[in-house]
Amino acid sequence: MKLDTRGYQALELIYDTAVNPGSWRRALDATATAIEAKAIALVVRGKKAGSKDLTMMSSVYLDFSRTPAGWYYGAWLSRMQNKDWDFLQAQPAHQPIPDLDTGLSAEALDARKDYTFLRRRTGVARRLGVRLNADLVWFDAMSIGFDQHELEVPLSSSERSRALLPHLTKALEIGRVFALLKARYKATLSALDQVQAGIAIALPDGQVIVKNAEAERILGLKDGIALAGDGRIVTADPDVTSKIRTHILDVGSTARGQSNRHESLVSIARPSGLTPLLLDIGPVSDSKAELEQGLDGALITIIDPERIPYLRLDRFTELYGLTHAETDVCRWIADGASIAEIAERRGTSPTTAKNQVSAVLSKAGVSSRIELIRLILRVFPPVA
Repeated sequence: MKLDTRGYQALELIYDTAVNPGSWRRALDATATAIEAKAIALVVRGKKAGSKDLTMMSSVYLDFSRTPAGWYYGAWLSRMQNKDWDFLQAQPAHQPIPDLDTGLSAEALDARKDYTFLRRRTGVARRLGVRLNADLVWFDAMSIGFDQHELEVPLSSSERSRALLPHLTKALEIGRVFALLKARYKATLSALDQVQAGIAIALPDGQVIVKNAEAERILGLKDGIALAGDGRIVTADPDVTSKIRTHILDVGSTARGQSNRHESLVSIARPSGLTPLLLDIGPVSDSKAELEQGLDGALITIIDPERIPYLRLDRFTELYGLTHAETDVCRWIADGASIAEIAERRGTSPTTAKNQVSAVLSKAGVSSRIELIRLILRVFPPVA
């Protein structure tokens, strides 16, 4: 479904949260307006022992949470929603689920103490739940509340939400990287050098204004990719160069709430014959000038498969249930090994190696080697 003006306005605020998490209230308010909802709660939960839930709320919920009634609700009644979050955790990502589809009748839900209490004090009755991500490390989900006069979640609101969900997911993903950098390195720009993948930030016109040490190294090789005199990325293929610049412009427009592209993946062939580079281009917004100057543009991750010590494969393969043999295959996939090379290294037939590669991709829920490497980086941001 295409975004309308309100949807694009929400996008501009959504991507600002990646660098400025204090913007979530405004972003969720705009999202609620775009989908004609009353209130939204966004929960971020790390799937490890001792991790604490982080909840961001739109104005209706946030204002309520600061009242005595809200404190009581948070301390005693909100835990009744744990079963709802657990239900969403088992659902596909980006699939809006009306609360009436969770197995309880409208009468049973309406009589539940947390529903009754919240309805009386905020006017929220029916709810729409959605899981945002689809990995085994983070569980991000939203509860979208609708007016008490609604007998059920409006279908139009469910459809409108689908267009914004990938962008909310992407903003959370980018925000995790920035949060990790801020926490460990006090948000100094030099912290980007601690990221063991190439990181560059570009303006919508394609001019790269920030790049870390690994990006400097890759670009300096001039092996399929480099910076032109005007500071813009160029490749050996003019068509690929044009594609990159178009994607940067598109995601930069998304960060300003003027477009609808949440990410782009581009493979860059290398004249040296080495494994192609991978560019992951996503929107970034910095209205508070955390990066020394305000910008709306693109965050570009440059992955060199020839240098992948930063891929935390041991933890990744454990989480995704890969066997010992599949773990070896996963490493060689990341190394850029061909089916024939994997078969030779494992002492198996090419058919067996091909089946093992398919098994690894299937367990990870991806369809290509590039997507596998991208998933590993997304689940475990490569910060030293």
